[in-house]
Amino acid sequence: MMLKKQKGIAAVEFALLVPVLLVIALGLAQVGWLLSNYVMVANAASAGARYFASQRGTTTPYTGTQTQVQTSAAVLNTGNLSITASVNGGNCTSDSACASDLTSAASASAVATAAVTVTYSNFSPLFKGSLSGLYSMMPSALNATAVERVQ
Repeated sequence: MMLKKQKGIAAVEFALLVPVLLVIALGLAQVGWLLSNYVMVANAASAGARYFASQRGTTTPYTGTQTQVQTSAAVLNTGNLSITASVNGGNCTSDSACASDLTSAASASAVATAAVTVTYSNFSPLFKGSLSGLYSMMPSALNATAVERVQ
């Protein structure tokens, strides 16, 4: 007699647990997507800084660094990347300015640093909408900075 009353209990338990498990699974996927994109941005900044720090004495350090960063971040939408290069804390925005800064910084101080900051704007989350706030917690831009010693 008791068996007939418990016939649909598994279906009810399943119906109660599925939304919770679905939110957890979607949240994990969303965070995984964010971390994956951030690692790509950080790797691009690191590759750019390594390249930029080794360009003392060359004529196109800024253009070459931009190319290096875009090549390293080829999986991302490179149109959304912005790249900032600096030598000893001072920004340089052209090949001639960067070449001059790299040469003078390396000869003037014992330790000269080259930094590259990469910003990935318009970051698009994997899932959009307002499902339990998963979308609202995602940043709109990802940025990473890498610093290397000028060689």
